[in-house]
Amino acid sequence: MTYEQAQEALLSLARGNGGLITAADVESDEELASDQPTVSAAARAFAGSTNVFAVPRDDEGWFPYSEIRITIL
Repeated sequence: MTYEQAQEALLSLARGNGGLITAADVESDEELASDQPTVSAAARAFAGSTNVFAVPRDDEGWFPYSEIRITIL
């Protein structure tokens, strides 16, 4: 998976959930879970963006945030 594909897949999740991406949704998606480093990098880029609120993860799992909310899609 390319970085751009990871970004688009995360955006697709957000669009389908009213702007919300959860760690559970990402980690249960086979395509996203197949390239954890790239997906994590894309998530970190989103988390640093304008109109995005990210909650750092405090439990175990590979996705770095418990949730990311994108307010403008």
